[in-house]
Amino acid sequence: MERRTQSSQSSNASECDRCVLKSHELTANSCTSYLALWEGPSNVSAPLQRPEFDVNLRRSASTDVTRGKVRVPMKKGVETGKRTVLQCGRLLLSALLLFPSTALGQAQVLAKPDPATIQPFQMHVPDRVLIDLRHRLAETKWPDQLPGTTWEYGGDIKRVRELADYWENNYDWRAQEAKINRFRQFTTEIDGQQIYFIHERSPRPDAVPLMLIHGWPGSIVEFFALIGPLTHPNDSHSPAFDVVIPSLPGFGFSGPTTTRGWGPERMAKAMVVLMDRLGYSRYGIQGGDWGSLIARDMAYQAPAHVIGLHLNLITADPPNPEAVKQMSDAERKRFLFFSREESSFFFLQASEPQTLAYALTDSPAGWLAWMTAKFQLLTDNNGDFLTTVDRDTFLTNVTVYWVTDTVGSAMRIYRENRLTGEEAARTPRLETPVAYADFPKEVAVPPFRWITLTYNVVQRTEMPRGGHFAALEQPDLLLDDIRKFFTKVGQK
Repeated sequence: MERRTQSSQSSNASECDRCVLKSHELTANSCTSYLALWEGPSNVSAPLQRPEFDVNLRRSASTDVTRGKVRVPMKKGVETGKRTVLQCGRLLLSALLLFPSTALGQAQVLAKPDPATIQPFQMHVPDRVLIDLRHRLAETKWPDQLPGTTWEYGGDIKRVRELADYWENNYDWRAQEAKINRFRQFTTEIDGQQIYFIHERSPRPDAVPLMLIHGWPGSIVEFFALIGPLTHPNDSHSPAFDVVIPSLPGFGFSGPTTTRGWGPERMAKAMVVLMDRLGYSRYGIQGGDWGSLIARDMAYQAPAHVIGLHLNLITADPPNPEAVKQMSDAERKRFLFFSREESSFFFLQASEPQTLAYALTDSPAGWLAWMTAKFQLLTDNNGDFLTTVDRDTFLTNVTVYWVTDTVGSAMRIYRENRLTGEEAARTPRLETPVAYADFPKEVAVPPFRWITLTYNVVQRTEMPRGGHFAALEQPDLLLDDIRKFFTKVGQK
């Protein structure tokens, strides 16, 4: 509804005063315009838009209502006219009571909610979305696969079909949703983007604020096993934490991004704002995958606030051309992941995520296959990633993307990182204390001597097992390392 000026209201009031029998007709719209509802911010100079309104006038069998006009039979005479005028009066009285500022000619805009407001949130995916998901899975057109092959050409059809069948017929999203809703969840708006996050406080007054940041193809689901032990440690000598777990912009319940430029650096700025909005002036950060880059950028942007970074993936460029030649065979194997064919997904998503999104957004089986292949590749497993990651947990991670329509928008972080120039940018020395949890099956790992040129590593742990999804694969090892590091940092 466009906002009205005083002059237009006065004119309409005069018109309404003329609600009398005239040529045996009464125009109802002139009275009902006062009952129009505000729909948002308005343009004062815009002309009044009158919505259709049902004037619930009592009619005799001979009354004809056509195009907003009530035709009154002549034989009803003055008695009908009085009743009609009374209806106009009632409408005007309703307008004065319900919308006094509007009816009296005061152009007034209703207050908008402050975008900085933090709103409580509870997950509830509509039934129709879950029904549609099961229908699409049931109607999947499956590809062929060469006899005698498994993962050599991508996702193994045997494993993908088994998971699709379970997802369709046995997986219980409502049970997983109920588990998530045990945590305190919120949303807020930062830089024009909704941000969803979990915020669980410890009862301990000495708790350290800690943000846990996921990457792709992870999500908030990665960290569920850590929340309880971090906020409520059994040992009183172990540090306690106030835990903040955001869905990155474009991921999960933060919803798709709607503007360009949401690379790691812009996401980091949003996360700094979030921690400030929650009232934390000093805090730690844990991250892997994209989360490690965002954590690093937060430390660059807010060095006085970030007390330490715990990272399970660290990127570092060769300091000079000779450094690559000086790598050992073992170092070369770990570092040169992006020169091998299994890293092709990275380059595809960095070059044309929109093209890929058409297929993966339309087909849950396609999305499941894409995720299955990545978890098979990036986890420390004995040939089957489900021996490392729980099946329901994996499918909850897959489902979060599907039900929030963020399959495509989440992949855009790869493209945005390239378009904003962050991918090729040199990183200056970072003085913030860093703990490096080095899991043996992590990919694209630079030699440690390169890492120390950029990062102030005060704790390095070579883990006995684990891969890219540290919090999912080895939560106990990660938890102990987090506690060890922030005990040191907190004492300084």
